[in-house]
Amino acid sequence: MRKNAARYRFWLLALAGLLIHDAALAASDCWKAPAPQCRGADLKWVDMRGAKLDGADFEGVDLEHANLRGASLKGANFKGAHMNHTSLQQADLREANLDSADLAYAHLESANLERASLKGARLVKADLKLTDLEGASLEGASLKNSDLSGADLESAQLQTADLEGAHLGMANLKKANLAGAKLKNTRLHGALLKGAVWTDGRTCGIGSIGRCK
Repeated sequence: MRKNAARYRFWLLALAGLLIHDAALAASDCWKAPAPQCRGADLKWVDMRGAKLDGADFEGVDLEHANLRGASLKGANFKGAHMNHTSLQQADLREANLDSADLAYAHLESANLERASLKGARLVKADLKLTDLEGASLEGASLKNSDLSGADLESAQLQTADLEGAHLGMANLKKANLAGAKLKNTRLHGALLKGAVWTDGRTCGIGSIGRCK
């Protein structure tokens, strides 16, 4: 009788392990569904290059080291997602929600983040060269030591953002709002600042290149 009970427990545990394994596999493949709902899934290191994921829900998802290069992610939800070292080069993230997402060391070169929301996002040492951030909301975001050289930040909302040590050389900051932003050791050579609201609230005039006049 005891042998039968032990055998029964063994098979129950084996079945439970199989179900957990299958559930994990299903979660890692959630992005392949027609209308992806991946909240809380573990998608570390997953290769999604060029995938069509417009409107997908990735809230709170772990996307560390995931590859989303060239993916279409218009209007996708990445709120609170873990995206350290994520590859997003040339990805289309127009109007995506990345509020409070952790994008430290992420690769976003030449990505389209026009009108995207990145309020409170962490972009420490992120690569944002030539990225389109026109009209993006970056209030309270941390961009310390990030590379935004040549990026388009026209009309971007950067109030209270931390840009300490960031590289903004040749960036377009026309009409951007930098009220209360931290610009310690920020490199602005060649940056266009006409019409931008400076850290002290004044508006930068004509000829403001590299510094607010």
